[in-house]
Amino acid sequence: MSYCLKTDEGIAAGIRRVTREQLQGGLCEISQATPGSEAKAVHATRKHITKARALLRLVREKIGQKIFKEENRFLREVGRMFASSRDARVRQEVLEKLREQTGEKSAAFPKTAAALEAQVASSTANFEPQREEASASLQEILDRIEGWPLEDLEMADLCCALAEAYRRARKCFRCVSRIRSEENFHSLRKRVKDIWYQSRILGSLNLAVLCGLEESANTLGQQLGDLHDLTAFRRWLEQETSLPEEEKAVLLGLICTGEAALEGIALDLSAHFFAEKPKALERRLLRYAREWPARRVSA
Repeated sequence: MSYCLKTDEGIAAGIRRVTREQLQGGLCEISQATPGSEAKAVHATRKHITKARALLRLVREKIGQKIFKEENRFLREVGRMFASSRDARVRQEVLEKLREQTGEKSAAFPKTAAALEAQVASSTANFEPQREEASASLQEILDRIEGWPLEDLEMADLCCALAEAYRRARKCFRCVSRIRSEENFHSLRKRVKDIWYQSRILGSLNLAVLCGLEESANTLGQQLGDLHDLTAFRRWLEQETSLPEEEKAVLLGLICTGEAALEGIALDLSAHFFAEKPKALERRLLRYAREWPARRVSA
């Protein structure tokens, strides 16, 4: 499976192939999940869905708002079906990292760990009906891919879409630089993730440049992702009234320190990542598009 357009295929054919691979990958993961492997299947499926949505945004202008909104809604709802399972597992992972900071590892925060274990068990019990509904939705989208109006799609269209994604992300960075709110960091994370995936799709356009953009977006995205997970864990912890106040107080102190550190790292990385102006990036990408070897291959 290759999340990248190939130089020996038409652009429309490549977009359909990559989309189909992601949806089929998601279907395969959830259909083959066995007892005990649900969490892994959910993680992989949500990743496939995120990749498909990033690709969908890349062709939004070509397929039109009506088709884009419909397909994006379907994919978003499939992802939300498994949100509780994903969130429970992530909270467990965050707790493990916080435990390591105390030096006690598995002995620390036993009540919090038990509450999270119960949530994971509950989300696993709901997997079967979620699997059936998600599979049906993904198959519906698969059946519609050939009908997407992509015949006149050019590499220049994709380059302009990537430049637009960069422009939107850069705007989010300016917002978060002014106001360090959870909402602004979350918006920046989503837009950076788009750039990461979309630069992978266009990687063969110019390996050195696009791979560099992809790696930088990935590095920034990981820091923003860690911040998002830590913040989500804090929100959950603040709402849990059944946990001992002693555990919560220590955890919230560790979280506060971690959030401040991750925010600083993310802002520093963002300043470097968004140094180039969007128009300059767009001109570079369009220059590479003119050299695309498959631009005259029929889709």
